[in-house]
Amino acid sequence: MSSITSLVVLVILTRLLYGWHKYRSRVIANLKGPASASWLVGCFGEWVRTEEIGEKDFAWVKEYGESFRMRGPLGNDFFFTVDPKAIQYIFNTASYNFPKPPETRLSVALATGKGLAWAEGEQHARQRKIMNPGFSYGALRGFLPLFRATAQKTIAKLRELAPSGSRVIDIHPWMARTTLDAILVAAFDFQFNSVESPGGNELSRTYNNLFADAFFQRSDGIIAMEALCAYLPQFCIDMMRNLPDKQMTRLRNYMKVAREVAQSILDTQTKNFEDGKEGSKDVMSILIRANLTEDPKKRLDDEEILSQLTTINLAGHETTANMLTWALYELARHPDFQTEIRDEIKSTREKATSRENPELSVADLDSMKLMETLRYHPIVTALVRAADRDDNVPLLYPITTKTGEVLHSVPFTKGQRVIISIAAYQRLKSVWGEDADEWRPKRFLEGVERLQSTSLGVMSNMGSATFSSGVRSCIGWRFAMIEMQAILIELVENFEWSPAPGVEILRAPAGLMSPM
Repeated sequence: MSSITSLVVLVILTRLLYGWHKYRSRVIANLKGPASASWLVGCFGEWVRTEEIGEKDFAWVKEYGESFRMRGPLGNDFFFTVDPKAIQYIFNTASYNFPKPPETRLSVALATGKGLAWAEGEQHARQRKIMNPGFSYGALRGFLPLFRATAQKTIAKLRELAPSGSRVIDIHPWMARTTLDAILVAAFDFQFNSVESPGGNELSRTYNNLFADAFFQRSDGIIAMEALCAYLPQFCIDMMRNLPDKQMTRLRNYMKVAREVAQSILDTQTKNFEDGKEGSKDVMSILIRANLTEDPKKRLDDEEILSQLTTINLAGHETTANMLTWALYELARHPDFQTEIRDEIKSTREKATSRENPELSVADLDSMKLMETLRYHPIVTALVRAADRDDNVPLLYPITTKTGEVLHSVPFTKGQRVIISIAAYQRLKSVWGEDADEWRPKRFLEGVERLQSTSLGVMSNMGSATFSSGVRSCIGWRFAMIEMQAILIELVENFEWSPAPGVEILRAPAGLMSPM
């Protein structure tokens, strides 16, 4: 081994040992939790390679309670929680004090670039301030006709596939094409037409099965490599993005295509602005106008804008496509409620005909709840954060340690990792009732009577953490809700849905809760 290589290995080992000692919390280590079969990856191997995502979360919460120790990679202890008060503190009260750790930010940068989903602290606050106007309620109301028009194109294609009136169709790819077209035209005023030519454009092809290819069944080696990012300098982390393994190669190829499309959109919209054209009300136009009128020291540079585009494209279409697929799946499994929803749509349309503008409005959509599917099938099932300072996290449900001490709060040392399981939180019976493990839409139609009042989420104190919460909550949640409801209305009005015979659908652990 050369002297340079030896020195690099020595530096890495030194940082690893120092970080492990520095971040190790004696309190967290004294909590109960699942046993680890591997020092290299801890419990992460069985957690990310479970048959269905969330399985381990549900089982561990049932056995160890709302908060416990989870052994992570390289011998580190993670604090795993579904405690509402702890989540509220981390997401809302002390949000910027709990950033994404370096290993998580590596995955985010690979998938979206260094945009809003990647940024932390002041950089995140600056980016979000500039982007907020493009996602205001007023800006989004005008997108409803665009979403309906996109959905109607999909309906026409589905009718071509089922000329006799009945056919088994894998609906998820069609939802992905629909939401990709919808977000490109609404957010960027960019006609992509992936519904009309599903195999004919490079971007839709590179998005196809992206999460399954990049994140499904991650190996111990990949898990350990990502964990090393906590102890490596930034230049080493950037070098890891160029590794030749399957995951990195797939993500690099996708990002190349996504950035080319983003650059084309940016060039077109910037030229329109410079030529004095008013521009449309799409998110990109509003973003460019807002950015060019900002303090020059606070503007987004081209790299940041390109990353916002790739973030919106990926997060805005893939997550929405998965959610629409789960919604149709549950409606197919519950024909009585499907009929009830169809009747509600009909009634709402009849009321709308008495108005000067008979088209459904955003207010009409708000009366038709999608909340239960968001609760039951949260697309992002867990979020990882790290304390950037020593802190004390409050608990709603006290923890009893191995020595019998009862904790009403948990002291964190700087660097302590915490896993917030959205999937398991949204199955807590203390929050959602004794039937929390059932898909029951009337839970929200009747009004949720929660047993605890800790406020979480972005939607009318419903308590759902699907879109996260606080200053780091999903900036596009209103966009997604309007889009999903508009598309679902068209699909439910035009077709009856039933499960495909002999097909079992799994909640695949592929970075997202993916139907497989």
